[in-house]
Amino acid sequence: MMKEVCIVNYISNAAIYGIGTYIKEYVYCLENIGCKINLIELGTDDSNPDFYIREERNVRKIHIPYLREGAIAKYNKGVCRLLRLYIEDSENLVFHFQYAYSDSLLDNIKNYFPLSKSVFTIHYLSWSEVLQGDRLLFEKIIRKQEAEEIKKKYQIVIDNYHREKLFMEKVDHIVCLSDDTLNLVQNLYHIKQKLWFIPNGLRGKNRNLSEKQKADLRKKYYISNNEKVLLFVGRIHPIKGIYSLLSCFDDVIKNYQDCRLVVIGDGNINEAIKKCRKAWSKIIFTGRLDKKTLYQWYQIADVALFPSFYEECSYVGIEMMMHGLPVVASDGYSIRNMFQDNLNTKVIKIENRKKISKFENNLKESILEILASDLSDIRKESKKNIQIKIQY
Repeated sequence: MMKEVCIVNYISNAAIYGIGTYIKEYVYCLENIGCKINLIELGTDDSNPDFYIREERNVRKIHIPYLREGAIAKYNKGVCRLLRLYIEDSENLVFHFQYAYSDSLLDNIKNYFPLSKSVFTIHYLSWSEVLQGDRLLFEKIIRKQEAEEIKKKYQIVIDNYHREKLFMEKVDHIVCLSDDTLNLVQNLYHIKQKLWFIPNGLRGKNRNLSEKQKADLRKKYYISNNEKVLLFVGRIHPIKGIYSLLSCFDDVIKNYQDCRLVVIGDGNINEAIKKCRKAWSKIIFTGRLDKKTLYQWYQIADVALFPSFYEECSYVGIEMMMHGLPVVASDGYSIRNMFQDNLNTKVIKIENRKKISKFENNLKESILEILASDLSDIRKESKKNIQIKIQY
């Protein structure tokens, strides 16, 4: 009998970025094995704030807007009552959650669809943003959570930990995207069973452009042939390490003037500009770009920069490897699972987040070191290892 999968997602920025890509790739896989697919979107879509059901190719999209603020329990029950009108309970029915926001929604689904199974993919853990991806600090907080000084300073971290742990205990299966998260769930959330390690992947092959095509693209974007393009892709947010990158880039320019930093992604650009010091003329902020234009920048870039403090299994990291780019990366949570320090990758230790200037200095030195290398040889070596790396 055909499997029916209900992908439960909330409207958010993450749904546009990594989780949005994950769902597209996941839907593609489900289509190829003949599953019936429902995409359940919870939240308010500004373009259409009403309840609706749409058929998009092989996917039935069910959009359920929020009720008034403070009525979350009623909303979750209402969601399940609505879904019960359109989805039949069976042992072949799977609800796949992308967030751990509400265990009451999970409870209602189990009540209204008792034959179904539930899956949760960990795209994000709430402690990461508050603690800037500092896993050691997180472990210390949870071990000492009864201490008054810890509770006073980190109560929100403790509360979110228990909320996420409860959600994980209730679902039938948990998908971890990285080794770091698999180990964390086992050892700190104390869940040993029902875990699956399934890293992200991307479809398609990279189209390699000729040198003339790359030169034409550089001309199109007013980049001279002698300039080295340093590429950062991601949201402009402290956890992505962009502020540390911008803070050290002025010193990069002082030592290597023929380079330009291209920052692709939206967010608080005004705040980012404050970190640029005197290097404004050497930095391009593009905002968020469509995939075709983004991949053009990957083609003409010389070095990719990945200074993030926390990821799960980054599609940006996969794209950087897919295009054979030399990478300067941090050793942040889960990033260290994707990148190892070798010929085509420089990995910098974050170490003490309270003394971030040391990380920024090491980031600067690593960028200068790789700029001084023979980048064409590094790219050739990267492309030899692409298949091994992408299989991660």
